[in-house]
Amino acid sequence: MAKKKRIVYTNRPWEATGICSGCHLCELYCSLQHVGAFNPYRARIRVAELSTGVDVPVTCQQCQDPACQAACKFDAIVLNKKLQIVVVDETKCTSCGACVGACPYGIITLDPVTNKAIKCDLCGGESPACVDICPSHVLGALTDEEVSEHNRLRFAALLAASDELRRNTPSGEGPVLKRLEKRG
Repeated sequence: MAKKKRIVYTNRPWEATGICSGCHLCELYCSLQHVGAFNPYRARIRVAELSTGVDVPVTCQQCQDPACQAACKFDAIVLNKKLQIVVVDETKCTSCGACVGACPYGIITLDPVTNKAIKCDLCGGESPACVDICPSHVLGALTDEEVSEHNRLRFAALLAASDELRRNTPSGEGPVLKRLEKRG
């Protein structure tokens, strides 16, 4: 059985190309993959601009107990057993929007053309279009275990950059930075 994956923003701010550039290519290629047109309003991924001016790609987080699935009274949000992810069965979707309101990430939307709910389906098991096209290489289709490892390494790198840790060593490099360089 396949392990459940989800699209994750794997930003690496310590690398020159390790952050989202806000180009929106992920949205364009997602819509092209799913509906055959470059239309970001029909994409299953969104690039959110935070109040700080930072762009962050957001997609379905494949929640453990999906609120969208619980909110749907028509059984239109189902588990894809092959991919082990929750997807929308458009044939059962009534366009009521209950799932849209229930999603804690605000990522489920109603397609402006079909008026059916849309959310990430990992491109049906193919290599996700958003991951393939991202020029900054900051998107990945990862399992929960891989996400945990990625977050651990990201946290370690942020600690390594901390002035507090640098001041606590004679070399000024900090102990975490040395461990990360050995892995490299």
